[in-house]
Amino acid sequence: MAQGGQAATQRRGGYYLSLAAFAASVALLLFTVVDIRRAFLFPAADYFRVGSPSTILSLDARHVPLLALGILGAWLAYGFMVRLERRLKGPESNLSTLARLLAVVIGVLLVADLFIYRGVPAARIAETGKLAVGQAIPPYAFQGWLLPLGQGLNYMALVWHATALGILLGALFLCVGQEFLTRLLGGKGFKAHVAGVVLAVPQPFCSCCAAPVGAALYRGGASLGPTLAFVVSSPMLNPTALILATLLLPGEYALLRIAGGLAVGVLLTYVVSLVASRWVTIPLVETRPNRLAKASTRLLEGYARLFRFGDDLGRVVDSPANLVSSWLSMAWKLARVVVPVLLVSSVVTAAIVMALPLPSGNLLGVIAAAAFGTLLMVPTWTEIPIAAGLIKEGLSGPAAALLLTLPAVSVPGLAIVAGAVRSLRVALLLGLSIFVAGVGAGVLFLGA
Repeated sequence: MAQGGQAATQRRGGYYLSLAAFAASVALLLFTVVDIRRAFLFPAADYFRVGSPSTILSLDARHVPLLALGILGAWLAYGFMVRLERRLKGPESNLSTLARLLAVVIGVLLVADLFIYRGVPAARIAETGKLAVGQAIPPYAFQGWLLPLGQGLNYMALVWHATALGILLGALFLCVGQEFLTRLLGGKGFKAHVAGVVLAVPQPFCSCCAAPVGAALYRGGASLGPTLAFVVSSPMLNPTALILATLLLPGEYALLRIAGGLAVGVLLTYVVSLVASRWVTIPLVETRPNRLAKASTRLLEGYARLFRFGDDLGRVVDSPANLVSSWLSMAWKLARVVVPVLLVSSVVTAAIVMALPLPSGNLLGVIAAAAFGTLLMVPTWTEIPIAAGLIKEGLSGPAAALLLTLPAVSVPGLAIVAGAVRSLRVALLLGLSIFVAGVGAGVLFLGA
């Protein structure tokens, strides 16, 4: 009996060690990948940079052993976890509690990685006082009718890291956060809505990267209001964006970006959710005896079906190894939906924006800028240098309109929201409401 107890203690100790090794390996992987994106770990001259004029990859030979160690460590630790769990399962093993603990650790690591991803360039921008619009693919690489394709690929190249983090966080919510989401975000009152805003503030995603997380929240049990609050507040109210706006914009425009962000992220999304809540429980298009209506219904239902993860949500995550396999499987399923939607929507949006007139310093210019900002997808903070450039040119109204519309939504993000909530009208109402808010802000600043 003593030897059996000692063996059980050794197995449990080895299992805890494998859990710690897995978490450490994931941390090393995330830390290395974010350095490949942001180039802060080694001397600047040591990196081989990919992307012109904006860098999308910063490579160093020392990344290879770090990546190898992280991948090998995570794979070996996971293998040990699987083998040891077969011998540890039972009421006394407490594996489900360990699974929840590991989920928290992974979530913290992902959010920390996201803050490094945003924080490193934010510190550099605050130090230099300069923020340029990113262009990872040379403008001459795509010309003529291929230009929208080039702009869509450029956007995806700039946000690949944030997109991956959004997918991983969304998958984690879907796997283990359903009870939390139902309890915290499942209500329909203003308190649950504010909870969605609070959850969004520490996660500085752009609109396209916040949408997959919002879709996961909704499919995991969050109600419509908190979902919309998260999708809009993450790009509008994250601290790094507000700090940069304060540092780089004139005072009245910085105030607009902060106060307007609160109004749009909290109040406007709440009103939209109240109006649109009845649309998510009835068919999007009523059945009519004409072929066009039937075809459109089938098309929209087929698109919404991509965002159904009901079978996976019913799976019980009862051990850390089960959590890891479910999480990665769910991330892959999300990626297969989200990445193509983002890419196609980015290309279509670029083509639409090309047809819009250039902003001018009048009401028509404000309307054009608000439309441009509502449709276009941009990386986080890009609205700040664009608005700053327009302010210098005397286009105060269009600058104000873009400060509210550019970060809040985009066609790719709205497309993902429509698929997740199974209602095109919800996405259209959200986009139209933000467009109107942008026009209102632009009119207030005309002639400023």
